[in-house]
Amino acid sequence: MKRDHKMLAFIAIYLFLTPSLSAQVTKQPTQQAGNCSINVSGNGNSASLSCKGIDATLAKQIQTILNGTRENEAAVKELSAKLDQFIHPPQPDIFLKLVYPEAPAAVIVNPSDAVARDMKYAVELWNSSQPDGNDPVQIPTGTFDWLKGHTEGGPMALFTASNSSLLKPGDKLYGSASINCPTCVRARSYLVYIEWGKGGWMADSGDPKGMLIFPAKNTREGRMQYFHQFEQAVAADRRVPIGAWPTPSDYNP
Repeated sequence: MKRDHKMLAFIAIYLFLTPSLSAQVTKQPTQQAGNCSINVSGNGNSASLSCKGIDATLAKQIQTILNGTRENEAAVKELSAKLDQFIHPPQPDIFLKLVYPEAPAAVIVNPSDAVARDMKYAVELWNSSQPDGNDPVQIPTGTFDWLKGHTEGGPMALFTASNSSLLKPGDKLYGSASINCPTCVRARSYLVYIEWGKGGWMADSGDPKGMLIFPAKNTREGRMQYFHQFEQAVAADRRVPIGAWPTPSDYNP
Protein backbone atom coordinates (compact mmCIF):
# COMPACT_ATOMS: atom_id res chain seq x y z
CA MET A 1 0.00 0.00 0.00
CA LYS A 2 1.71 3.17 -1.19
CA ARG A 3 -0.13 5.38 1.25
CA ASP A 4 1.08 3.30 4.24
CA HIS A 5 4.65 3.97 3.22
CA LYS A 6 3.91 7.69 3.09
CA MET A 7 2.36 7.61 6.56
CA LEU A 8 5.35 5.82 7.99
CA ALA A 9 7.68 8.31 6.38
CA PHE A 10 5.64 11.11 7.92
CA ILE A 11 6.05 9.55 11.36
CA ALA A 12 9.77 9.20 10.78
CA ILE A 13 9.95 12.92 10.04
CA TYR A 14 7.88 13.62 13.12
CA LEU A 15 10.50 11.80 15.16
CA PHE A 16 13.28 13.69 13.46
CA LEU A 17 11.68 17.01 14.27
CA THR A 18 11.36 16.33 18.02
CA PRO A 19 14.96 16.14 19.27
CA SER A 20 14.07 18.25 22.28
CA LEU A 21 11.73 15.55 23.57
CA SER A 22 14.43 12.94 23.22
CA ALA A 23 16.86 15.21 25.03
CA GLN A 24 14.42 15.56 27.91
CA VAL A 25 14.19 11.80 28.16
CA THR A 26 17.93 11.45 28.71
CA LYS A 27 17.67 13.85 31.62
CA GLN A 28 15.03 11.68 33.27
CA PRO A 29 16.51 8.17 33.58
CA THR A 30 13.60 7.00 35.71
CA GLN A 31 11.04 7.66 32.99
CA GLN A 32 9.78 4.51 31.30
CA ALA A 33 10.76 4.00 27.66
CA GLY A 34 8.07 3.31 25.12
CA ASN A 35 7.76 1.40 21.89
CA CYS A 36 5.87 2.74 18.87
CA SER A 37 6.86 -0.11 16.55
CA ILE A 38 4.03 -1.06 14.26
CA ASN A 39 3.43 -3.28 11.22
CA VAL A 40 0.94 -2.52 8.49
CA SER A 41 -0.14 -5.08 5.92
CA GLY A 42 -2.82 -5.54 3.32
CA ASN A 43 -3.41 -6.12 -0.38
CA GLY A 44 -0.24 -8.16 -0.56
CA ASN A 45 1.96 -5.33 0.74
CA SER A 46 3.43 -4.57 4.12
CA ALA A 47 5.37 -1.83 5.88
CA SER A 48 6.83 -1.38 9.33
CA LEU A 49 8.14 1.33 11.63
CA SER A 50 10.59 0.63 14.44
CA CYS A 51 11.14 3.21 17.19
CA LYS A 52 11.95 1.41 20.42
CA GLY A 53 13.31 3.05 23.53
CA ILE A 54 11.77 6.51 23.05
CA ASP A 55 9.65 8.52 25.47
CA ALA A 56 6.55 6.49 26.35
CA THR A 57 4.15 9.42 25.86
CA LEU A 58 5.65 10.17 22.47
CA ALA A 59 5.43 6.54 21.45
CA LYS A 60 1.75 6.51 22.36
CA GLN A 61 1.11 9.67 20.35
CA ILE A 62 2.83 8.23 17.29
CA GLN A 63 0.80 5.05 17.41
CA THR A 64 -2.40 7.05 17.87
CA ILE A 65 -1.64 9.21 14.84
CA LEU A 66 -0.84 6.23 12.63
CA ASN A 67 -3.77 4.12 13.76
CA GLY A 68 -6.16 7.04 13.36
CA THR A 69 -5.10 8.16 9.92
CA ARG A 70 -4.90 4.78 8.25
CA GLU A 71 -8.60 4.32 8.89
CA ASN A 72 -9.50 7.78 7.62
CA GLU A 73 -9.02 8.31 3.90
CA ALA A 74 -9.26 12.10 4.16
CA ALA A 75 -6.66 12.23 6.92
CA VAL A 76 -4.34 9.96 4.93
CA LYS A 77 -4.56 12.28 1.92
CA GLU A 78 -3.94 15.34 4.08
CA LEU A 79 -0.89 13.79 5.72
CA SER A 80 0.43 12.60 2.38
CA ALA A 81 0.08 16.07 0.89
CA LYS A 82 1.88 17.66 3.84
CA LEU A 83 4.60 15.06 3.63
CA ASP A 84 5.11 15.67 -0.09
CA GLN A 85 5.44 19.41 0.53
CA PHE A 86 7.92 18.81 3.33
CA ILE A 87 10.14 16.45 1.35
CA HIS A 88 9.70 18.20 -2.01
CA PRO A 89 9.02 21.91 -1.40
CA PRO A 90 7.68 23.70 -4.50
CA GLN A 91 10.28 25.44 -6.65
CA PRO A 92 9.78 28.60 -8.68
CA ASP A 93 9.89 28.47 -12.47
CA ILE A 94 10.41 31.99 -13.79
CA PHE A 95 10.73 33.34 -17.31
CA LEU A 96 11.64 36.59 -19.01
CA LYS A 97 9.36 38.65 -21.25
CA LEU A 98 10.20 41.75 -23.30
CA VAL A 99 7.62 44.53 -23.50
CA TYR A 100 7.30 47.93 -25.22
CA PRO A 101 8.32 47.36 -28.88
CA GLU A 102 9.78 50.82 -29.52
CA ALA A 103 12.13 50.71 -26.51
CA PRO A 104 12.11 47.17 -25.08
CA ALA A 105 12.12 46.57 -21.33
CA ALA A 106 12.30 43.32 -19.35
CA VAL A 107 9.57 41.81 -17.19
CA ILE A 108 10.07 38.75 -14.96
CA VAL A 109 7.05 36.45 -14.74
CA ASN A 110 6.65 33.83 -12.01
CA PRO A 111 3.83 31.44 -13.05
CA SER A 112 4.61 28.96 -10.26
CA ASP A 113 3.21 28.65 -6.72
CA ALA A 114 6.57 29.25 -5.03
CA VAL A 115 8.29 32.53 -4.19
CA ALA A 116 11.30 33.21 -6.42
CA ARG A 117 14.29 34.93 -4.81
CA ASP A 118 17.59 36.46 -5.85
CA MET A 119 16.85 36.45 -9.57
CA LYS A 120 19.51 37.49 -12.06
CA TYR A 121 19.03 38.35 -15.71
CA ALA A 122 21.32 39.47 -18.51
CA VAL A 123 20.93 40.69 -22.09
CA GLU A 124 23.72 40.86 -24.72
CA LEU A 125 22.97 42.43 -28.11
CA TRP A 126 25.16 43.27 -31.11
CA ASN A 127 24.22 45.96 -33.63
CA SER A 128 24.43 44.52 -37.16
CA SER A 129 24.57 48.07 -38.51
CA GLN A 130 27.95 48.40 -36.84
CA PRO A 131 29.65 45.06 -37.61
CA ASP A 132 33.09 46.49 -36.86
CA GLY A 133 32.16 47.10 -33.23
CA ASN A 134 33.83 44.52 -30.99
CA ASP A 135 31.55 45.17 -28.01
CA PRO A 136 27.81 44.53 -27.61
CA VAL A 137 25.37 47.26 -26.64
CA GLN A 138 26.12 48.09 -23.01
CA ILE A 139 23.19 46.63 -21.06
CA PRO A 140 24.04 46.02 -17.37
CA THR A 141 23.22 42.68 -15.77
CA GLY A 142 20.15 43.08 -13.55
CA THR A 143 18.90 41.52 -10.31
CA PHE A 144 15.50 41.22 -8.65
CA ASP A 145 15.11 40.46 -4.93
CA TRP A 146 11.96 38.34 -4.76
CA LEU A 147 8.70 37.70 -6.54
CA LYS A 148 5.54 36.00 -5.30
CA GLY A 149 3.96 33.19 -7.27
CA HIS A 150 1.61 34.12 -10.12
CA THR A 151 2.92 37.68 -10.30
CA GLU A 152 5.32 39.67 -12.43
CA GLY A 153 8.09 42.14 -11.68
CA GLY A 154 9.25 45.13 -13.69
CA PRO A 155 9.51 46.64 -16.17
CA MET A 156 13.29 46.97 -16.05
CA ALA A 157 14.64 49.35 -18.69
CA LEU A 158 17.29 47.80 -20.93
CA PHE A 159 18.03 50.95 -22.90
CA THR A 160 19.10 54.17 -21.24
CA ALA A 161 20.01 57.58 -22.58
CA SER A 162 23.64 56.50 -22.89
CA ASN A 163 23.23 53.26 -24.84
CA SER A 164 20.18 54.25 -26.91
CA SER A 165 21.96 57.38 -28.15
CA LEU A 166 24.20 55.08 -30.19
CA LEU A 167 21.21 53.56 -31.99
CA LYS A 168 19.24 54.91 -34.93
CA PRO A 169 15.78 53.88 -36.18
CA GLY A 170 15.93 50.63 -38.10
CA ASP A 171 19.15 49.33 -36.53
CA LYS A 172 18.94 45.56 -36.18
CA LEU A 173 20.14 44.08 -32.90
CA TYR A 174 20.89 40.38 -32.50
CA GLY A 175 21.78 38.57 -29.32
CA SER A 176 20.50 36.64 -26.33
CA ALA A 177 19.08 36.94 -22.84
CA SER A 178 19.12 34.72 -19.76
CA ILE A 179 17.45 34.48 -16.38
CA ASN A 180 17.97 32.24 -13.34
CA CYS A 181 17.67 32.05 -9.57
CA PRO A 182 19.25 29.76 -6.92
CA THR A 183 16.12 27.68 -6.27
CA CYS A 184 14.52 27.84 -9.72
CA VAL A 185 13.49 24.60 -11.42
CA ARG A 186 15.66 25.60 -14.38
CA ALA A 187 17.48 28.48 -15.98
CA ARG A 188 16.25 29.95 -19.25
CA SER A 189 17.99 31.56 -22.18
CA TYR A 190 16.56 33.25 -25.24
CA LEU A 191 17.54 34.38 -28.69
CA VAL A 192 16.57 38.05 -29.08
CA TYR A 193 16.05 40.18 -32.18
CA ILE A 194 15.21 43.89 -32.02
CA GLU A 195 14.67 46.36 -34.84
CA TRP A 196 15.20 49.63 -33.03
CA GLY A 197 12.10 51.79 -32.89
CA LYS A 198 9.82 49.12 -34.37
CA GLY A 199 9.80 45.91 -32.34
CA GLY A 200 11.22 42.43 -32.48
CA TRP A 201 10.91 39.00 -30.92
CA MET A 202 12.46 36.51 -28.53
CA ALA A 203 12.52 32.71 -28.49
CA ASP A 204 13.50 30.20 -25.84
CA SER A 205 16.80 28.65 -26.87
CA GLY A 206 16.12 25.40 -25.04
CA ASP A 207 19.47 25.54 -23.25
CA PRO A 208 18.89 23.98 -19.77
CA LYS A 209 21.87 25.89 -18.35
CA GLY A 210 20.45 29.25 -19.37
CA MET A 211 23.67 30.46 -20.98
CA LEU A 212 24.01 33.56 -23.14
CA ILE A 213 24.68 32.82 -26.79
CA PHE A 214 27.62 34.71 -28.30
CA PRO A 215 29.14 34.80 -31.78
CA ALA A 216 31.53 31.87 -32.18
CA LYS A 217 34.30 34.35 -32.99
CA ASN A 218 34.23 37.96 -31.90
CA THR A 219 35.60 39.21 -35.20
CA ARG A 220 33.86 41.08 -37.99
CA GLU A 221 33.49 37.84 -39.97
CA GLY A 222 32.32 35.94 -36.89
CA ARG A 223 29.69 38.56 -36.08
CA MET A 224 28.45 38.72 -39.67
CA GLN A 225 28.01 34.95 -39.68
CA TYR A 226 26.19 35.20 -36.34
CA PHE A 227 23.77 37.75 -37.79
CA HIS A 228 23.22 35.70 -40.94
CA GLN A 229 22.47 32.44 -39.13
CA PHE A 230 20.43 34.00 -36.37
CA GLU A 231 16.97 34.29 -37.93
CA GLN A 232 17.33 30.95 -39.70
CA ALA A 233 17.86 29.26 -36.33
CA VAL A 234 14.38 30.09 -35.03
CA ALA A 235 11.15 29.02 -36.74
CA ALA A 236 8.49 31.72 -37.01
CA ASP A 237 6.06 29.89 -34.73
CA ARG A 238 8.60 29.91 -31.89
CA ARG A 239 9.09 33.68 -31.93
CA VAL A 240 7.35 35.59 -29.15
CA PRO A 241 6.79 39.20 -30.27
CA ILE A 242 7.93 42.04 -28.05
CA GLY A 243 4.52 43.26 -27.03
CA ALA A 244 2.22 44.29 -24.25
CA TRP A 245 2.36 43.69 -20.52
CA PRO A 246 2.03 40.02 -19.47
CA THR A 247 -1.51 38.64 -19.53
CA PRO A 248 -3.00 35.69 -17.58
CA SER A 249 -2.05 33.37 -20.46
CA ASP A 250 1.60 34.14 -19.75
CA TYR A 251 1.34 32.25 -16.47
CA ASN A 252 1.32 28.98 -18.39
CA PRO A 253 4.21 29.42 -20.86
